[in-house]
Amino acid sequence: MKDKQSLRDFQTQLAAKLKAAQAATGPSSKLGFIAGGRNWLVSLEQVNEVVTVPELIAVPWVRPWFSGVASVRGALYGCTDLGVFLGMSEALPQGEAHLLLAHPRFGVNAALRIERTLGLRAVDGLMPEPAPDTASPWVAAHWRGSDDQVWAELDVEKLVAAPAFLEAGL
Repeated sequence: MKDKQSLRDFQTQLAAKLKAAQAATGPSSKLGFIAGGRNWLVSLEQVNEVVTVPELIAVPWVRPWFSGVASVRGALYGCTDLGVFLGMSEALPQGEAHLLLAHPRFGVNAALRIERTLGLRAVDGLMPEPAPDTASPWVAAHWRGSDDQVWAELDVEKLVAAPAFLEAGL
C-alpha cells in the first residue's frame, strides 16, 4: 500500500512541475487563421476547438455580423462572422469557413466564423510590432514574421466579454 502512495505522490509532484514549467515558459505556438482577409493568432488556451461550419439557423432582427445559431455536438453556439464584426470584410458565403469555438470557461457559447485556419505558428519566430491607433481592445498584440507577414493576436476572452459583441440584436 505504501508503494501506491509513493507513486501517487510522484505523479502529483510531476504534474505540478510540468504545470509550473509550462506557466514559466508560456505557450510557444498559437493558432493562425484568416478572418477579414487578415492574418490572426489566438492562444490555444482560449479556444475549445475548430470545426467546419454546420448548418446555420438564421436569427431575425440581429446585426449583419451575427451569422446565426449552430448546433455543435448538441450545444447551441451564437456565430459571429469575425471579419464583418471587425469591419474588415463582407459576410462569408453560406457553406464556407470554419468556426473557432470560444473556451467554455468564458461562460458564453460563442463561435467565431473565420475564412480558414493556418495551423500552429511559433511565436518565438515573430517580432513584436507597435499597435496601430485603430487597434481594438480585444487585439492583444501585433507581430511581424520573418517573411514580413503581419499578424494580430486576438484575445477571445476580451472579445466575448465586450458589450458590442454581446449585443447582437438590433
